[in-house]
Amino acid sequence: MDKFKEFKGLALLSMSLSNRKVSSLRADLDASNAKNEALTNEKKKLEEEMMAKEHEASGLSKKVEKLENDLDETERNLRETTEKLRELEIKLENSERQVSKLEQEKIKLEETIEEQNEKFKQKEKELEETLKSIENL
Repeated sequence: MDKFKEFKGLALLSMSLSNRKVSSLRADLDASNAKNEALTNEKKKLEEEMMAKEHEASGLSKKVEKLENDLDETERNLRETTEKLRELEIKLENSERQVSKLEQEKIKLEETIEEQNEKFKQKEKELEETLKSIENL
């Protein structure tokens, strides 16, 4: 009977240890499940953030592409405008030279007209004198 009590005591001790072990394993399992759930939630949150960042990056890429296209067009317009400005400057220089040349010609023509007027007056005076002389004859 002593052996039975001893066996019973060992069995109770073994059950007690087993129950503690099971309780410990259940606690570990619960903790692992909680940690797994937390990590799963964290993973989901990070995936959502990553998708949002990818969407934002895509939007920014499109914006950068549009800005680059706008810059290319603006640079092209600037080159065209600069070329037109050069052409206009050349035309202006040519026009200024032509105006200067025409002004010089005008001055020469005015001088010639003045000289011709003087000659005309002189000839007119001579003619009058000649006519007076003829009348006096």
